[in-house]
This record gives sequence, C-alpha cells and structure tokens, in this order.
Amino acid sequence: MNKKEKFAKEMSNLLYQIRYEDINNSILLDSKNEQISEDFIYKIINDPKHADIMKARIYNSILEAVTQCPNDFLKDGEYCYKSNIYDHAYLVDSYVQAQYEHTQTKYVYQCMHCGSDRVQVKAWVRPNQGHAYVDEVEGDEMGWCDDCNLTAEIQIAELTRDAKVIGFQVIGEDGTAQDGEIHPDMDASFCIYNLSQARAMLDNDDNGNEQWRLLTLWEGDVEEPTMMFSGKPRD
Repeated sequence: MNKKEKFAKEMSNLLYQIRYEDINNSILLDSKNEQISEDFIYKIINDPKHADIMKARIYNSILEAVTQCPNDFLKDGEYCYKSNIYDHAYLVDSYVQAQYEHTQTKYVYQCMHCGSDRVQVKAWVRPNQGHAYVDEVEGDEMGWCDDCNLTAEIQIAELTRDAKVIGFQVIGEDGTAQDGEIHPDMDASFCIYNLSQARAMLDNDDNGNEQWRLLTLWEGDVEEPTMMFSGKPRD
C-alpha cells in the first residue's frame, strides 16, 4: 500500500466515524423533501456491511482526489487532514438517502403482458366538466398498452419508488415453443434494447410461425446489463 492509499484508508475510517457522530445533529431528506427517520438512519450506519460500503466509497473518493490534486493534501511532504477533506464524509449521507429511496414504494398501473407502465385504462369522466376524471371502469374491462400496441390486462403493481424502465427485450410468447427464449436478433440475454429496436425484431418477417412478445425491463431486472442503444429507452 503506497502513501496515497494509506492516507485514503486512514481518512476513510476517520471521516466515517466523524460523520457517524455528526449525523445525529443533521436532517436527512428524501427526494420528496421529507425527513428520513433517525431509526432508519441508524439502522443503516450501524450495519457493518453498509458501513464497509460507505467507507469504501469515501476511500475511493479521497484516493481519486489525492491522485488528481496531491498538493491540496501535502504539508512538509506528507499527506495530512485539511478542512476541505470533510466534504468526502457526506458520502455517508448520500448512501443513506439512496438506501431509503430504495425501500420506498410506489403504485403504478402495469401491463400484464410486457410489464410496461405506459398504459391506458377505461374511466368514467364528466364530459360537461372538462372531462373531469371520476373513477375507473370496474369489471373485467381490458386496457391498452402503448408499448405493446395491444389490448392487455392492466393491474396495479407495487414498485420501489425509484424504479424506472431501462429498456426492452423480445422473448418467446408464453405457452409457445419459444416460451422464455430470447429472440434470434438479440445478441445475448443480458443485452437491453430501445423500443424501436425491439419492435423491429417483432416485425421481422423471418420470424415465420414463431411467436414473440415484448418484455419491458426495469432497473435491476438484469444483472450487469449491456445497453445496445444510446438515448432514451422509448426512442
């Protein structure tokens, strides 16, 4: 371990401990500007696994800073604590906030065919009052999926609050010989495509009698995904 790495290691432990003690006097807010409870904060920072992750993030941040601007930390030829280094301690706050966001949920209408949240449902409205929404149409009424371009069953699903669509795949239709298989135009099961790429696969005339369907992928659905497009998923 060289001098920079040793310094970053010492500072990561020190800054984590200082921030651990200071955080009691701080107010952490979530993405909705609502206060995160002290119980949750201490549940995270008292967990050794989370603590190790936070220290590692502080270590990497300090090491990068020392490598790029060594003179900011040198005194008489040695690396030392300076007031600006405390900024790295706030990685504890951002980590706790991220963990909190991940535990929060939201309810979305979701297509049961592909998993998309870009859907339409039938509703009662007041036509003489600017089509003001009244309620959903109850019963077995089918909805519409804008991504599938199909009539589909729409149900309410509970997702983490920060859940987002990252892209699409094309897989074998349920109950067919291709059930669960990836489309032959896909490079691998970990590859993620945008909507226009996926639709091109579905429209491929070489599919023959094989049946394929769209699959909407949410963040976390695929481990170490390879993005096969740039831009937005629904481009």
